[in-house]
Parts: sequence; structure tokens; C-alpha cells
Amino acid sequence: MNRPRLFPTSLPLSSPPRALSGWRARLASDPIPRLLREGTPSVLARVRRDLIDDSEAPTAREIAGYREVQAVLRKMESDGSYLPRTPEKGMGSDKFAVCLATVRALDRLADLGLRVEDEAGATPQLRKMAEVILASQASDGGITDLALAETPKARAKTVALHFHGWAVSALCRTGFEADPRVEKGFQLILSQRQDDGGWAWRGVRTDSAARPSSHLVTGMVLRAFASSSQRCTSREARRAAELLATRFLQPDRYEDRKAPSYWEILTEPRFYTDVLDALDTITSVGLGKENSGVRTAEAYLRSRQSSDGLWYPGTPVKGESPRSAGKAGGKPAGKDKDVADAIWLTLRVLVVLRRIN
Repeated sequence: MNRPRLFPTSLPLSSPPRALSGWRARLASDPIPRLLREGTPSVLARVRRDLIDDSEAPTAREIAGYREVQAVLRKMESDGSYLPRTPEKGMGSDKFAVCLATVRALDRLADLGLRVEDEAGATPQLRKMAEVILASQASDGGITDLALAETPKARAKTVALHFHGWAVSALCRTGFEADPRVEKGFQLILSQRQDDGGWAWRGVRTDSAARPSSHLVTGMVLRAFASSSQRCTSREARRAAELLATRFLQPDRYEDRKAPSYWEILTEPRFYTDVLDALDTITSVGLGKENSGVRTAEAYLRSRQSSDGLWYPGTPVKGESPRSAGKAGGKPAGKDKDVADAIWLTLRVLVVLRRIN
């Protein structure tokens, strides 16, 4: 006798949400869906290129037409330079301020995904900017417009190696690594190493190679090696990275940004050496989780993820866990610029965490 079944023989199964695996599974929460929802086209292009390995990610030629990129390029002067802002003006001479402002703009365009590609896209503008930066290069390879003295009003004594290293990095990132002048820039860097394998502000903070290096200067100089396809795995880069990895959250050996708390000031876009910037450079030159300094910095960086899944610029809120706070830095969450900066900073953090894991 056929009796009616109380339950169907099989139930339609809905597809369960796919569990995260690999490096993303180790995040307190996965911000990539939010980056894809709220990020600018430049953010989406970099997510596709650097986080999900999309072989059809936009090229530099396509990226050149993005509104965010065009907004940076529109500020360029006819000769390829950029007008300095107040912080840059207060650091040194007018030439220094203009050169540093141009370095910062070139580095930002690299963040957005621009590189020289034949003569397409924004290549002519990038070439103009490179010429501005390299116009004052001396026979020893130093970019003399980036010379500074102990005080802003004093006469500049020597090229500030930290800003020189940053300039060489920006040039490499935008496709000028093969330029002989960039190679000369590396030669100056190598000639100014301290005996411990790092760098200090020669001619201002010390005149002796026997003195300890500065992690501020070493971190900014190491950017050049991290950005170079040919030098990122060099012996010199590895030694400097191993040294820098011992300095995380420690006071610098010199007066400039000496307090350990300076490590915690995450900036977007990057400027001075902080935890994220240093971890990015040392992992780019080959250090990994086998290094205790990398593990220390990674753990700290993970602790800075906010409850909304993003990482925010600034310092952590005192007396409060960064994850339980609306955001780090103590500013009200939800402002468009705050969120836009956090999205870019989060993208940089994720690139580093993926590389480590």
C-alpha cells in the first residue's frame, strides 16, 4: 500500500556561503567585499591586480583615464613639477619643497597604477616629473635639490638620504629603473651605508659610518630596493631589512621622530617610516615569517583593524582596543575622506598581509 510521505525524499539544498581560505581566513573580518563596493576605479584595479590575481586587470593605459588619476595630473605645472604644500615648505629651501612635492605626486601615481608604457597613457607626464626630480643630480648620483640642513633655515649641507631613497623608489615604481641616472642614484645610496648595514643622515646627524643607523632613514632608503626588480633581492637589501626588522616599535637612535610611538602613526599616502611601510619594504626584499620582527609587526598591524573591517590612518585610540573602536585615530567615523583614506590604507595592509601569508 502506497502511503503519502510526510517528508520529501530529498530537500533542495541552498549553496552555503563559501568559507574563506588562506590568508583571508586569518583576518578578523574580510574587507575585500567592501573595497569592491566602495572603492574608486583605481582601488578596484589594484584589488584585481594585487589581491585576486585577475589576469585582465586594467592596464596603466586604461588607468590613466580614471578621474582619480586625472585629478592628480591636473595639479602638475607645465614643466612637470608640483607646487609644495605647507608641510613641505617648512622643511627646507624652495627647491627642496618643489622636488619633494613632485616625488610625492609621482609615488601617488604609482599607487594608483601608473607606469611608463611606450608613449601611451600618461607616459609623457611621468617623463616630465622624472626630469624635474633628476634635474639636479650631481656627479655622485645625489639629487641635490633634496639636500637639507639640521634646521629648515640653515644652509643645506648634504642630500637627505631618506628623501633621496624615496625619490629613487618612486622612479623605479613608475618604470624608470633602467634609466642610468637611477642607477647613479643607487650608487650614492650604497656609498653612504653605515657599518651595520643601514643608513643614517650623513653630514647632519653623523659623519661616521661606525655610528648606528637610523630606522627612519633606513626604512625610507630601503623603499628604493623594494621597488627595484633587480636590487630587491640583493645582499645589501637583505642585510638592511634584517636590521630594520629588529627595530619595530623601538625608539630611533637619533633625534628625528625618536619616540617609539612614531611607528604607530600610519599615514595614507605614505610619508615617513611606520610599521606598515617598514613591513612592506622588508617583506618585499624577501623577509618572511621566519623572522621574529616580521611576526611582531604583523601581529601589531592585525590589531589595528577596526570593527568595520578597515584600517584607518593615524594612531590607535588610547585606552581602547582598535578593533572595538569605530576607527583608529579618534576622529569621527563615516566622513567621506576618512573612509576613502581608510580604503586605500586597508588595500596597502592587505597586500602586505597576503605577501607574508
